[in-house]
Amino acid sequence: MFTTIQDLGRSGYRAMGISPGGAMDHFAASVANYLVGNDKKQPVIEMHFPAPEILFEEDALISITGADFNAFVDDQPIAPWKPHCIKRNEKLRFKKYLKGARSYLAIDGGMASGEWLNSFSTNTKVKAGGHMGRPLAKEDIIFVNPAIVSKAFTNFPDFSKEIDTVYQPENIIRCIAGPEWNLLNDAAKQTFTNMLFSITPQSDRMGFRLNGMDILLDHPVQLISSAVDSGTIQLLPNGQLILLMADHQTTGGYPRIANVISADLPKLAQATVHSQLQFELTGIENAEDALFSLYQTMASIKNGCKNYYDAD
Repeated sequence: MFTTIQDLGRSGYRAMGISPGGAMDHFAASVANYLVGNDKKQPVIEMHFPAPEILFEEDALISITGADFNAFVDDQPIAPWKPHCIKRNEKLRFKKYLKGARSYLAIDGGMASGEWLNSFSTNTKVKAGGHMGRPLAKEDIIFVNPAIVSKAFTNFPDFSKEIDTVYQPENIIRCIAGPEWNLLNDAAKQTFTNMLFSITPQSDRMGFRLNGMDILLDHPVQLISSAVDSGTIQLLPNGQLILLMADHQTTGGYPRIANVISADLPKLAQATVHSQLQFELTGIENAEDALFSLYQTMASIKNGCKNYYDAD
Protein backbone atom coordinates (compact mmCIF):
# COMPACT_ATOMS: atom_id res chain seq x y z
CA MET A 1 0.00 0.00 0.00
CA PHE A 2 1.66 3.18 -1.29
CA THR A 3 5.28 2.00 -1.24
CA THR A 4 7.68 4.69 -2.51
CA ILE A 5 11.36 5.50 -2.75
CA GLN A 6 12.26 8.42 -0.50
CA ASP A 7 15.30 10.20 0.86
CA LEU A 8 15.53 13.16 3.24
CA GLY A 9 13.77 15.47 0.78
CA ARG A 10 14.58 18.30 -1.60
CA SER A 11 15.42 21.67 -0.15
CA GLY A 12 15.72 25.09 -1.71
CA TYR A 13 12.65 25.01 -3.96
CA ARG A 14 9.81 26.24 -1.76
CA ALA A 15 9.90 29.66 -3.41
CA MET A 16 8.84 27.80 -6.58
CA GLY A 17 5.97 26.10 -4.75
CA ILE A 18 7.76 22.72 -4.46
CA SER A 19 7.60 21.14 -1.01
CA PRO A 20 10.59 19.23 0.41
CA GLY A 21 8.73 15.91 0.52
CA GLY A 22 11.01 13.04 1.50
CA ALA A 23 10.61 10.37 4.15
CA MET A 24 7.87 11.04 6.68
CA ASP A 25 10.16 9.79 9.46
CA HIS A 26 13.61 11.30 8.89
CA PHE A 27 15.02 9.62 11.98
CA ALA A 28 14.01 6.09 10.94
CA ALA A 29 15.17 6.65 7.35
CA SER A 30 18.55 7.99 8.49
CA VAL A 31 19.13 5.19 10.99
CA ALA A 32 18.16 2.56 8.41
CA ASN A 33 21.05 3.82 6.30
CA TYR A 34 23.48 4.00 9.23
CA LEU A 35 22.72 0.36 10.10
CA VAL A 36 24.02 -0.85 6.73
CA GLY A 37 26.96 1.56 6.59
CA ASN A 38 25.39 4.10 4.21
CA ASP A 39 25.34 7.86 4.32
CA LYS A 40 21.99 9.01 5.71
CA LYS A 41 21.06 10.67 2.41
CA GLN A 42 20.87 7.41 0.46
CA PRO A 43 17.35 6.60 -0.81
CA VAL A 44 15.25 4.11 1.14
CA ILE A 45 11.93 2.39 0.50
CA GLU A 46 9.07 3.75 2.61
CA MET A 47 6.37 1.14 3.24
CA HIS A 48 2.91 1.07 4.78
CA PHE A 49 0.91 -1.97 5.82
CA PRO A 50 0.13 -4.18 3.98
CA ALA A 51 3.75 -4.00 2.87
CA PRO A 52 5.24 -5.54 -0.30
CA GLU A 53 6.86 -8.92 -0.85
CA ILE A 54 10.34 -8.35 -2.26
CA LEU A 55 12.47 -10.91 -4.08
CA PHE A 56 16.22 -10.27 -3.92
CA GLU A 57 17.96 -11.45 -7.08
CA GLU A 58 21.37 -10.60 -5.59
CA ASP A 59 22.91 -10.88 -2.12
CA ALA A 60 22.24 -7.73 -0.09
CA LEU A 61 22.83 -6.22 3.31
CA ILE A 62 19.58 -4.67 4.52
CA SER A 63 17.97 -3.02 7.53
CA ILE A 64 14.37 -2.25 8.41
CA THR A 65 13.43 0.57 10.78
CA GLY A 66 10.37 2.53 11.83
CA ALA A 67 7.14 0.55 12.06
CA ASP A 68 7.23 -3.15 12.91
CA PHE A 69 5.37 -5.22 10.30
CA ASN A 70 6.74 -8.60 11.47
CA ALA A 71 9.40 -9.04 8.77
CA PHE A 72 10.49 -12.47 7.56
CA VAL A 73 13.23 -13.57 5.15
CA ASP A 74 11.72 -16.72 3.70
CA ASP A 75 10.62 -18.54 6.88
CA GLN A 76 12.97 -16.79 9.31
CA PRO A 77 11.82 -13.73 11.31
CA ILE A 78 14.19 -10.78 11.35
CA ALA A 79 14.29 -7.99 13.91
CA PRO A 80 13.82 -4.31 13.08
CA TRP A 81 16.53 -1.74 13.77
CA LYS A 82 19.33 -4.21 12.97
CA PRO A 83 21.33 -5.15 9.83
CA HIS A 84 20.68 -8.48 8.11
CA CYS A 85 22.33 -10.34 5.25
CA ILE A 86 19.87 -11.56 2.66
CA LYS A 87 20.89 -14.13 0.07
CA ARG A 88 20.18 -14.34 -3.62
CA ASN A 89 16.63 -15.55 -4.38
CA GLU A 90 15.43 -15.05 -0.80
CA LYS A 91 12.16 -13.18 -0.26
CA LEU A 92 11.44 -10.43 2.23
CA ARG A 93 7.87 -10.58 3.53
CA PHE A 94 5.88 -8.67 6.13
CA LYS A 95 3.37 -11.00 7.76
CA LYS A 96 1.53 -9.02 10.41
CA TYR A 97 0.99 -5.47 11.59
CA LEU A 98 2.52 -4.96 15.04
CA LYS A 99 3.31 -1.29 15.59
CA GLY A 100 3.79 2.06 13.88
CA ALA A 101 2.70 3.51 10.56
CA ARG A 102 5.73 3.58 8.23
CA SER A 103 8.61 1.18 7.79
CA TYR A 104 11.90 1.90 6.00
CA LEU A 105 14.09 -0.50 4.03
CA ALA A 106 17.71 0.48 3.43
CA ILE A 107 20.20 -1.50 1.33
CA ASP A 108 23.98 -1.38 1.57
CA GLY A 109 25.29 0.82 -1.23
CA GLY A 110 21.89 2.30 -1.97
CA MET A 111 19.47 1.66 -4.79
CA ALA A 112 19.07 3.08 -8.28
CA SER A 113 16.35 5.74 -8.46
CA GLY A 114 15.49 8.84 -10.44
CA GLU A 115 16.88 12.15 -9.23
CA TRP A 116 14.83 15.34 -9.51
CA LEU A 117 15.94 18.69 -8.10
CA ASN A 118 18.79 17.14 -6.12
CA SER A 119 16.64 14.51 -4.44
CA PHE A 120 15.63 10.90 -5.08
CA SER A 121 12.33 11.30 -3.23
CA THR A 122 9.17 10.38 -5.10
CA ASN A 123 6.89 13.31 -5.89
CA THR A 124 3.73 11.68 -7.20
CA LYS A 125 2.04 14.98 -8.04
CA VAL A 126 4.58 15.86 -10.74
CA LYS A 127 5.58 12.23 -11.38
CA ALA A 128 9.26 12.82 -10.72
CA GLY A 129 11.97 11.26 -8.55
CA GLY A 130 12.09 7.78 -7.09
CA HIS A 131 10.90 5.04 -9.42
CA MET A 132 9.39 6.85 -12.41
CA GLY A 133 7.74 9.32 -10.07
CA ARG A 134 5.16 6.82 -8.80
CA PRO A 135 4.56 4.28 -6.05
CA LEU A 136 6.18 0.90 -6.59
CA ALA A 137 4.04 -1.76 -8.24
CA LYS A 138 4.12 -5.52 -8.78
CA GLU A 139 6.98 -6.68 -11.05
CA ASP A 140 8.98 -3.46 -10.61
CA ILE A 141 12.72 -4.06 -10.54
CA ILE A 142 15.01 -1.91 -8.39
CA PHE A 143 18.74 -2.16 -9.07
CA VAL A 144 21.01 -2.32 -6.03
CA ASN A 145 24.70 -2.71 -5.32
CA PRO A 146 25.58 -6.31 -4.34
CA ALA A 147 26.66 -6.65 -0.71
CA ILE A 148 30.19 -7.74 0.15
CA VAL A 149 29.47 -8.26 3.86
CA SER A 150 28.52 -11.73 5.07
CA LYS A 151 28.17 -12.21 8.81
CA ALA A 152 25.65 -13.10 11.49
CA PHE A 153 25.70 -9.70 13.26
CA THR A 154 25.26 -11.51 16.58
CA ASN A 155 27.27 -8.84 18.45
CA PHE A 156 25.83 -5.79 16.72
CA PRO A 157 25.18 -2.85 19.10
CA ASP A 158 21.72 -2.58 20.67
CA PHE A 159 20.28 0.90 20.11
CA SER A 160 16.85 0.23 21.64
CA LYS A 161 17.29 2.71 24.50
CA GLU A 162 18.29 5.50 22.13
CA ILE A 163 15.35 4.70 19.86
CA ASP A 164 12.87 4.75 22.74
CA THR A 165 13.90 8.29 23.66
CA VAL A 166 12.76 9.44 20.20
CA TYR A 167 9.36 7.72 20.10
CA GLN A 168 8.22 7.90 23.73
CA PRO A 169 5.78 8.96 25.04
CA GLU A 170 3.85 8.17 21.86
CA ASN A 171 0.82 10.43 22.14
CA ILE A 172 2.31 13.59 23.69
CA ILE A 173 3.21 15.98 20.86
CA ARG A 174 5.10 19.13 21.77
CA CYS A 175 4.38 22.36 19.89
CA ILE A 176 5.38 25.98 19.84
CA ALA A 177 2.76 28.70 19.41
CA GLY A 178 2.12 29.62 15.79
CA PRO A 179 1.88 33.10 14.24
CA GLU A 180 -1.91 33.14 14.67
CA TRP A 181 -1.99 31.58 18.16
CA ASN A 182 -3.30 34.78 19.73
CA LEU A 183 -6.37 34.73 17.50
CA LEU A 184 -7.62 32.05 19.93
CA ASN A 185 -9.43 33.06 23.09
CA ASP A 186 -8.46 31.49 26.43
CA ALA A 187 -11.09 28.75 26.17
CA ALA A 188 -9.90 27.77 22.67
CA LYS A 189 -6.29 27.67 23.86
CA GLN A 190 -7.27 25.37 26.73
CA THR A 191 -9.17 23.11 24.35
CA PHE A 192 -6.08 22.78 22.16
CA THR A 193 -3.78 21.84 25.02
CA ASN A 194 -6.17 19.84 27.24
CA MET A 195 -8.23 17.75 24.82
CA LEU A 196 -7.34 14.69 22.74
CA PHE A 197 -7.42 14.80 18.94
CA SER A 198 -7.62 11.67 16.79
CA ILE A 199 -6.15 11.14 13.31
CA THR A 200 -8.95 10.54 10.81
CA PRO A 201 -8.87 8.22 7.77
CA GLN A 202 -8.82 11.34 5.58
CA SER A 203 -5.08 11.67 6.23
CA ASP A 204 -2.05 11.08 4.03
CA ARG A 205 1.54 12.16 3.47
CA MET A 206 0.33 15.71 2.81
CA GLY A 207 -1.36 16.13 6.16
CA PHE A 208 -3.28 14.57 9.04
CA ARG A 209 -6.88 15.65 9.46
CA LEU A 210 -7.71 15.63 13.15
CA ASN A 211 -11.00 15.08 14.89
CA GLY A 212 -11.71 16.65 18.26
CA MET A 213 -13.66 19.31 20.07
CA ASP A 214 -14.26 22.35 17.85
CA ILE A 215 -11.87 25.26 18.26
CA LEU A 216 -13.74 28.34 17.09
CA LEU A 217 -12.57 31.92 16.67
CA ASP A 218 -14.62 34.75 18.16
CA HIS A 219 -14.63 36.41 14.75
CA PRO A 220 -13.92 34.91 11.31
CA VAL A 221 -10.65 36.10 9.75
CA GLN A 222 -9.29 36.31 6.24
CA LEU A 223 -5.55 35.85 5.98
CA ILE A 224 -3.01 36.27 3.23
CA SER A 225 -1.48 32.92 2.31
CA SER A 226 1.72 32.50 4.30
CA ALA A 227 4.52 29.97 4.63
CA VAL A 228 3.82 26.58 6.22
CA ASP A 229 6.07 23.66 7.09
CA SER A 230 6.02 20.06 8.27
CA GLY A 231 4.27 20.11 11.63
CA THR A 232 2.25 23.28 11.01
CA ILE A 233 -1.17 22.97 12.64
CA GLN A 234 -3.87 24.90 10.79
CA LEU A 235 -7.32 25.75 12.10
CA LEU A 236 -10.03 25.06 9.53
CA PRO A 237 -13.21 27.17 9.26
CA ASN A 238 -15.27 24.30 10.74
CA GLY A 239 -13.23 24.39 13.97
CA GLN A 240 -11.23 21.23 13.24
CA LEU A 241 -7.47 20.94 12.75
CA ILE A 242 -5.16 19.79 9.99
CA LEU A 243 -1.54 18.92 10.75
CA LEU A 244 0.76 19.26 7.75
CA MET A 245 3.27 16.50 6.99
CA ALA A 246 6.07 15.76 4.49
CA ASP A 247 4.18 16.47 1.24
CA HIS A 248 2.60 19.67 2.54
CA GLN A 249 1.92 22.64 0.30
CA THR A 250 4.35 25.54 0.70
CA THR A 251 1.79 28.21 1.67
CA GLY A 252 -1.62 28.25 3.28
CA GLY A 253 -4.36 30.69 4.20
CA TYR A 254 -5.77 29.06 7.34
CA PRO A 255 -4.63 30.30 10.78
CA ARG A 256 -1.39 28.60 11.86
CA ILE A 257 -2.12 28.20 15.54
CA ALA A 258 0.86 26.00 16.39
CA ASN A 259 3.78 24.05 14.97
CA VAL A 260 4.98 20.63 16.12
CA ILE A 261 8.62 20.78 17.17
CA SER A 262 11.05 19.05 14.83
CA ALA A 263 12.13 16.52 17.48
CA ASP A 264 8.57 15.15 17.70
CA LEU A 265 8.00 14.74 13.96
CA PRO A 266 9.41 11.16 13.92
CA LYS A 267 6.88 9.83 16.44
CA LEU A 268 4.14 11.83 14.74
CA ALA A 269 5.08 10.12 11.45
CA GLN A 270 4.56 6.75 13.17
CA ALA A 271 1.08 7.63 14.45
CA THR A 272 -1.66 5.57 12.83
CA VAL A 273 -5.23 6.40 11.85
CA HIS A 274 -7.41 6.76 14.97
CA SER A 275 -4.35 7.42 17.16
CA GLN A 276 -5.12 10.05 19.79
CA LEU A 277 -2.75 12.97 20.22
CA GLN A 278 -2.40 15.47 23.03
CA PHE A 279 -0.62 18.71 22.26
CA GLU A 280 1.74 20.24 24.81
CA LEU A 281 2.82 23.84 24.34
CA THR A 282 6.52 24.54 24.86
CA GLY A 283 9.01 27.32 24.11
CA ILE A 284 11.53 27.74 21.34
CA GLU A 285 14.51 27.11 23.65
CA ASN A 286 13.03 23.78 24.74
CA ALA A 287 12.34 22.92 21.10
CA GLU A 288 15.96 23.65 20.23
CA ASP A 289 17.20 21.55 23.17
CA ALA A 290 14.99 18.64 22.06
CA LEU A 291 16.29 18.86 18.49
CA PHE A 292 19.87 18.95 19.72
CA SER A 293 19.15 15.84 21.79
CA LEU A 294 17.72 14.12 18.70
CA TYR A 295 20.86 15.00 16.72
CA GLN A 296 22.98 13.59 19.55
CA THR A 297 21.02 10.34 19.45
CA MET A 298 21.49 10.08 15.69
CA ALA A 299 25.22 10.79 16.03
CA SER A 300 25.54 8.12 18.73
CA ILE A 301 23.89 5.52 16.49
CA LYS A 302 25.92 6.61 13.48
CA ASN A 303 29.20 6.36 15.41
CA GLY A 304 28.22 3.01 16.92
CA CYS A 305 27.57 1.58 13.45
CA LYS A 306 30.75 3.08 12.02
CA ASN A 307 32.88 1.67 14.84
CA TYR A 308 31.34 -1.76 14.34
CA TYR A 309 32.09 -1.87 10.62
CA ASP A 310 35.53 -0.26 11.01
CA ALA A 311 36.50 -2.92 13.57
CA ASP A 312 36.37 -5.51 10.81
